[in-house]
Amino acid sequence: MGTFGRFLVRYWPSLCVVGVIMYATFNSDPLADVDVPLFPGADKLIHAIMFGGLAGAVAFDYQRADRTLNRLTRSAMLAICGGCAVAGVLDEIAQATLTAERSGDILDWFADCGGIAVAYFTAPPAIRKVLGHKS
Repeated sequence: MGTFGRFLVRYWPSLCVVGVIMYATFNSDPLADVDVPLFPGADKLIHAIMFGGLAGAVAFDYQRADRTLNRLTRSAMLAICGGCAVAGVLDEIAQATLTAERSGDILDWFADCGGIAVAYFTAPPAIRKVLGHKS
């Protein structure tokens, strides 16, 4: 299996989350078929969940790639979370520039970062427990 194939096998959960985020970014009304009344601020909560989920998925995939080592060090999590924060900025820029119906919002990015911050603290112990890694 080539490098790209190994990447797909190792990071498919993260790629699924990226796909959901891209769908939500480029769809003019991503919740159109959902018949659930949303509360004020639900958009921010959704942003926090999506980008916190992205950080958690990337951290999970990163640790799962080599279960013998504790790869989720503070510096690794900072790099993962920093990359996800950059992805959040790019998501807002994409909404503002590549769609006619959507707009970029700095408060959405703050919500992204809030979810990412939660993942920074909660993902490593949860991932270690799920993967059975001691440390």
